Order: sequence, then C-alpha cells, then structure tokens
Amino acid sequence: MDCKDLVEKLYFYLDGEVLSEEERRAIEEHLALCRKCCERYEFERLLWDMVRHNGQNDHVPEALIARIESVIAQF
Repeated sequence: MDCKDLVEKLYFYLDGEVLSEEERRAIEEHLALCRKCCERYEFERLLWDMVRHNGQNDHVPEALIARIESVIAQF
C-alpha cells in the first residue's frame, strides 16, 4: 500500500466500515512505516472524534429533516 491508497481508504478505516482483513492489515503496516501518513491519520482520527462527540447531543429540527428527505427523494 502506498500513501495514495491509504488516503483513499482512511475514512473507511476510521469509521470502522468493512474493509477486508488484507486491507486493514495493509493500512496498519503502512501507518507503522510512514510517518507522514501516521501524522495524517492521527489528525483525522482526532478530528473524526471531535465531530462525532460534538454532534451527539444536537437536536435536528423536524423541518430540516423533512427538507433533507424531500431533496433526497428528488434523486
């Protein structure tokens, strides 16, 4: 795996989405060897955690939900 491949799969890895065992292992091996990608991973992981935790208690107005569902239904 090279840096470009890692970036393409990083968000799947962070989100815990299903990657093959081979892909997961390749990502972890690359992170162990590549300081640049490891630093990017750490930054993205911290950002990911902040977004996830800061949005958990927010109330989404029903009108906004209906509007989003309406736009999605048009596609």
